[in-house]
Amino acid sequence: MVAAAKIKLLSFDLDDTLWPCMPTIMAAEQTLYDWMQQRVPEVTSRFDIEGLRQKRIKLASLRPELKHDISALRIESLKALAAELELPSDWVPSAFTVYYEARQQITLFEDVAPMLDALQTDYRLVAMTNGNANIEKTGVARWFEFAVCAAEVGYQKPHPQFFATVLERAGLKAKEVVHIGDDPVRDISGAVDAGIRSIWLNRAGQPWPQDEYRADRQITSLAELPAILRELQAN
Repeated sequence: MVAAAKIKLLSFDLDDTLWPCMPTIMAAEQTLYDWMQQRVPEVTSRFDIEGLRQKRIKLASLRPELKHDISALRIESLKALAAELELPSDWVPSAFTVYYEARQQITLFEDVAPMLDALQTDYRLVAMTNGNANIEKTGVARWFEFAVCAAEVGYQKPHPQFFATVLERAGLKAKEVVHIGDDPVRDISGAVDAGIRSIWLNRAGQPWPQDEYRADRQITSLAELPAILRELQAN
C-alpha cells in the first residue's frame, strides 16, 4: 500500500544488505566445481576454484562490456575455458544453470523478514542489485513490487541511470524515495548523486570511508529503520 507520507518508496540493495554475499557465492562456486569434476574433469584437473576466479577476473578486464552482466560474464568465462582446453562447449549452459540455481540459495539476515513485513504496510518496496540474484528464486519477491538489475539497465550502481530507472519504473520523484544499502560507493554515492535520500546499513560498525559525501543516516540493523524513517519524514 502506498503511504500518504512524503517517503513513498524504499529501495533495497540485495547482496550483503538482505543476506551475506560471499558465503552464497562461495557455496555456489563449490557446487559448480563439484559438478565440473564429474562432467568436465579436464577443467578441474587444471584449475582450482581460485584459479577459475582469477581467470574470470582477467576476462572481465579484457571485456569491459560484460562488467554490468554477471551472468554473461560467467557464461563467457566457461566458454573461454572450453576453448582454452580444446573442449566442446555443449556443457556450458548446464554448468551455468547449476551455478545460477545454487547462487539463489540464500540465508537472510535475522532482521530482514520481520522488518520487510512491517515496512511493506506503509511503503512501496523495490529491490536493486548489481548481481544476478533473482527475487523470485531467492524467495524475497513477496516483499518487492519489482527488481532492477545491472544487466537490465546496462550499467552498475552507482551509475545514475540505475537510479533513474528505478524512479521511472516507480513513477516517483527522487525526494519520495529512500535507498538502503551496505556499500558506501555503489549504494550511497549513487543515491546521493541521484538526489535520493540514503541509509547506510553498516552491520559491522565500520568507520565511514568517504569524505566527499555522507549517507543521510547510518544503521547497524534493519530493525532501526522505522524510527529513522519517521525522523526523515519529519524533515
